[in-house]
Amino acid sequence: MTTLLRGFGDRVLERLVPKATAKADVSYYKRCACYSDPPVEVMKLCHVVGGTSGCTGCDFYFLRPCS
Repeated sequence: MTTLLRGFGDRVLERLVPKATAKADVSYYKRCACYSDPPVEVMKLCHVVGGTSGCTGCDFYFLRPCS
């Protein structure tokens, strides 16, 4: 009897509670260009949100030597 009630409870929960999906939201920088005078990297900011990705324009500057 207990097994039947557990099975019934599991079926009810499956219909009432949506299944969890694990999708991480991530932001990262991607190199667009590298200049030598002054040593500047031109970066763009990219995002992955809910499985969809997109990037900004190449307008983020970092003053560090290019490698």
